[in-house]
Amino acid sequence: MTTIQLTFPWGRYYAHPWGINPTRLREPEWPPSPWRLLRALVSAWFRAHQGQVPDTHCIALVEALGRELPDIGTGKVSFGNTVHWQPNYGAAGAEDRADASYKNTRHENHFAAVAGAVFFRWKNVDLAPELRRTLEALLAELTYFGRAESLCLAEVCETELASNDTGWCRPTGGRKISATCRDVFCPNPADFRFTDLWSRRANVAPDSPDAPPHLVDTLLSSDMKADGAAWFSYQMPEGWPQKWVVRTPRTAKPVSKPGPSEGPKVAHYLCFSLQCRVPLLPKFIVPLSEGFRDEASRHLRNSYGKDAPSFAFFGHPDHRPPDAVGDHQHAFYLPMSAPGDPSGFLSNLHIWCPYGFTQAEIEILLRINRLNWGSRKYPVRPVLSALAKEPPSDAPFSMGRTTSRLWRSASPFVPPRYFYRRDGNRLTLKTKDQPEFQLIECLRALGIETAGEVRRIPLDSEQTATGQTLWEIVRTPVGEEEHFRDATNVSVHRPGSSATRGRERRVGVFFEVEFKEPVALRVPTLGHSSHFGLGLFQPIMSLGTAQLKEGVSDKSTRNQSRL
Repeated sequence: MTTIQLTFPWGRYYAHPWGINPTRLREPEWPPSPWRLLRALVSAWFRAHQGQVPDTHCIALVEALGRELPDIGTGKVSFGNTVHWQPNYGAAGAEDRADASYKNTRHENHFAAVAGAVFFRWKNVDLAPELRRTLEALLAELTYFGRAESLCLAEVCETELASNDTGWCRPTGGRKISATCRDVFCPNPADFRFTDLWSRRANVAPDSPDAPPHLVDTLLSSDMKADGAAWFSYQMPEGWPQKWVVRTPRTAKPVSKPGPSEGPKVAHYLCFSLQCRVPLLPKFIVPLSEGFRDEASRHLRNSYGKDAPSFAFFGHPDHRPPDAVGDHQHAFYLPMSAPGDPSGFLSNLHIWCPYGFTQAEIEILLRINRLNWGSRKYPVRPVLSALAKEPPSDAPFSMGRTTSRLWRSASPFVPPRYFYRRDGNRLTLKTKDQPEFQLIECLRALGIETAGEVRRIPLDSEQTATGQTLWEIVRTPVGEEEHFRDATNVSVHRPGSSATRGRERRVGVFFEVEFKEPVALRVPTLGHSSHFGLGLFQPIMSLGTAQLKEGVSDKSTRNQSRL
């Protein structure tokens, strides 16, 4: 058995079904096409061996994979699209062309927001060692799959997959009309040749030094029917599409319009895939979460008036309902990277509201389709990927369910109070207000009385090998290096409307808290801007105390405090 695993770090797969006019599309290609995968492998060969003819190992590998229809494993998916306008000079008249004026043509790029990896499994293909090495080398050259926006990490999967989060699409052996089947473009096992991936058979001239015409250019006059390929129906996973496709819920328009917070609570958790053409660095956590909440506020005002209250969105004390018992009951907006993603780039926005959202509030959140941030050149498009009454058991943030002795910062903890003040040109530092002591106060406020130790984490351990500066380092005042060691310069939330709110920056620090006994944190974040993603603490379940201390440099132990 041979299994290939494709992981999309940005959480999206852009691809249009083979041979279908994009203007007629409603959804992207799903599941991904085996024909597209084999073309990607051959493309990887030519990329790594420019000007060379594929060797016997490459030919044997691709033909072995093309002689069997693979099973395709996928997780949950949500379909979306982006729109761009292409200049159409051909539709402009002579005068318009002279003035450099032209019309625009609308194009839609359909994509699938994927929750996990995609697997291609050939049950009856056992590769010889030399072919397996060739496959591993080709997969290492694969940087995207589908359109260039679909950044991809490809590798041979070594372990047997038995997760309930992966559903398997299996070939039916032919074409079948069914609501639970989808057509997939595949190499035809009964008639497939290596050269079919880039050329028509009639155009192959082995003795010619010239490259054959581009396959797509040749096929445009023949209904895109490639040699050695055919459409096959795949039986989708059990429960398709209700269990596997996350769709925007639709509701009937009410006769009278109640307030947005009136009605039963239908969900406490939403997750949006953050689609952007550039990597989203974690230092933009607060601007992104603020931008999402500001958009929710704008849609709320447009639908219900400027004074419409929503405690779930904003947590204003004046709008606090009687049944909102306790603090931190309104929404947490938590931009985070995908689990296991070593780059650290933000790919998901988790929204958790202990108080809960009504159907009207959810519909407002689902209207948010664009977040402008930074220079506004590259907007972020949030796509719903999960909606539930309760967060999943493996949610990457704490809700009071998970206990652990070791908790570690995933985003900087910003002390609620300033621990430094300027008196003229002199910097005044308050020892009792140091970040370590303020973190202890926050833990005590949660009712945690268990003894423990608070340690700073070296900032360089939060920088990855990507070459990107994930966090901005504080310029240390002369003579105060110890107090500001391993501190970050963080953009924080400043109360006020989006029109009047100015950008404020504070000092933040990464911490590690080790308790004597396992404890649970009933809120995911602590400190300043906690509802906007700062101060996120996650349990460290897989490392023992000795292992964890080995992973932290010696200088981290110089700043430590006891609970």
